[in-house]
Amino acid sequence: MAEPANRTLLLKARVGWQRRDSVQVIWVALLPLMLLVVSLLGAFVEGNRGTWVGDVLAMWNLVGIFGLVVFIPLVVVSLFGAGVLPSKFHLGRWLSSLGSSAMMLIAGALVVGAIADLTTPPERRDPNSWAGPLSLLGTALFVVPYLVMVAANMIVIVFLWKRPALVRAG
Repeated sequence: MAEPANRTLLLKARVGWQRRDSVQVIWVALLPLMLLVVSLLGAFVEGNRGTWVGDVLAMWNLVGIFGLVVFIPLVVVSLFGAGVLPSKFHLGRWLSSLGSSAMMLIAGALVVGAIADLTTPPERRDPNSWAGPLSLLGTALFVVPYLVMVAANMIVIVFLWKRPALVRAG
């Protein structure tokens, strides 16, 4: 039995939404919150012993707690996009991409800021800063999760836009 011409047809088997799309968007959207939880637990275990690892944990906690103001809306947009993907793939893809793109910008800005802070002369640093300056090794460790966030969000965006959505026949 032939389908009417105004019906939406899938051109390929891998067109439109797949369950892994939503799963990937959800996991990547939750990365900043997972980093905050892990850094809080790490700070609890480390116990403020004054090591460079403690300084990195303190910076992750500081960025994570104050960054919730920015992270939570982006996470909500991405999660809403993941939830809409099965029923309205176009809208879900746009929302997920918007959340992932904004998270890439924020994480990239944190990386650039940490590197700029490393290269700032000591006399120009704020003496009332809540966190001390990180060493070269500390800065390298600090930026790793944010670089992972940038890469993971980029992969999600590429996978979402690599596949065509639905195409109308006729």
